[in-house]
Amino acid sequence: MHRKGHFTEKIVTRDNFVQGFDGFADGKHRRESIQRFEVDLDNRLECLMNAYDTCSWVTPPYVPKEVFEPKHRVVDKTTVATHVIQWSAMLPVEPWLMDSFYHRSPACVPKKGTHFYLRQEQSEMWRCSQEEVYYLVQLDIHHYFLFIHHDLMKRCIREKLKDPKLLYFLDEFIDSFNPGLVLGVKLSQLLSGLYLASFDRLALRCFDIGKDPERFHYWQSRYVTDCFMTCRTPAQAAEVSKGVAYLNEKFRRYVSEGLRHYSRFADNITIKHGDCVFLHLMTELGIMILARDYFVYVNKSWNVHPTYTGNDICGYVIYHDHVRLRKRNKQALCRQVAKLRKKGYSERDIRLKCASRVGFAIHADTKHLLKKLHMERLGKKIKKNRHRVPFDGMEFSQRESIESLVCHSGDDENKYWIQLLDYKIEDSVIEKKSDGTPEQCLSFRYRHARQVTVPEDPEGDPVFVWEDAEHYTFSGSKVMIDQAQNEFTREDLPSPTVIKEFFNKQRKRFYKFT
Repeated sequence: MHRKGHFTEKIVTRDNFVQGFDGFADGKHRRESIQRFEVDLDNRLECLMNAYDTCSWVTPPYVPKEVFEPKHRVVDKTTVATHVIQWSAMLPVEPWLMDSFYHRSPACVPKKGTHFYLRQEQSEMWRCSQEEVYYLVQLDIHHYFLFIHHDLMKRCIREKLKDPKLLYFLDEFIDSFNPGLVLGVKLSQLLSGLYLASFDRLALRCFDIGKDPERFHYWQSRYVTDCFMTCRTPAQAAEVSKGVAYLNEKFRRYVSEGLRHYSRFADNITIKHGDCVFLHLMTELGIMILARDYFVYVNKSWNVHPTYTGNDICGYVIYHDHVRLRKRNKQALCRQVAKLRKKGYSERDIRLKCASRVGFAIHADTKHLLKKLHMERLGKKIKKNRHRVPFDGMEFSQRESIESLVCHSGDDENKYWIQLLDYKIEDSVIEKKSDGTPEQCLSFRYRHARQVTVPEDPEGDPVFVWEDAEHYTFSGSKVMIDQAQNEFTREDLPSPTVIKEFFNKQRKRFYKFT
């Protein structure tokens, strides 16, 4: 177990505390409490640095506040000084702690969050066959923050950190609120992600039942029994008719593969699998481990259902070929627009007042809804018109996200083959260096591969054929750009390849042509 220390030297600096204040105050400078804090900023930051360095900081009492949107909950308010010292203490530590997070658990991770998670789930539903992710279960942990156990949270922290002053600061924060962790502060969000990080890894390995023969045989016998007990359709009867040995081997294969389609967003866990019985058993096992080892409990409303009925997450419902807005969010937008029109507001004022809801809705397939509400965004049309298509003869609609092409650890490489047709290295129109000059950007054109069965040998291994449709994408990966500059040329194209995800010695993620 590798732990890291010596964070205090980086934390107790004026530049770090200034960044901590700027991070918390971003977009909040009109608040009276922020303005009062800024009046004597240097002295206040100096006091906070001394309080951290001498381990004399005491979190002031929290003030409860009721919130009714999007649902009723009680959050606890604290002072600006508390927010600033927590931001400052976490800035150097965040990257190290977040390296232990599963990449399919992006809640509260900088530059990720809700829409990043939405794109991940959307990409998985679209690229995987329906048989592979036919069933889905969603687990919602009941009052997650309130049930986080203090001693277990401290143990999780000590598995990653060994700086004594930082550990004292974190222990004081954890003990400042009881039970669980306080809602509404940055530090709680970070620690809540760390609390279940080990569970995420355990779930990917099917909770390590394959390493314990006694547990394995128990769940294997449960699987065989449940397959017979729940057999209802002709397809299930055909599977059961193959015998107990076949079902035992099938269970063993599932356990060795692990739960490849597992993801978590804060307190919401989503698992997809092609076998309903196996998914039921793994869900039951996961709920027991959460209660026994992590002292958190799953709401009883969970159920296993087919993915074609929709994956309802983060305000959206994802299907295999489209994304819809959750019904109550769509109704809330329509009601707000109708209410404002009834009051006589102009179309411009209505757009301004509904901007947040419209901004949330545009990430789903809501083109006709926004058109009906007269909420079409002109900026989207302008962006499309001025978008740079890097290759002649191609259109904007042929662009795909680089994330949809990356083969992550544990994924089946055969599903990510592409044929690289052409590439360009140009200046990026988005990413800039610290001096304002543009970063380099790699754009490449490619075709997808699909597996087909040879008619002359229908029982043989499938072969790859290249689709006719061409696509293009962009990447700022320095490793891929270096490969394009030094390791191959256009004379080597077209060429089959897979873009794979790797980690360096510092556990930093990077992509590479293989």
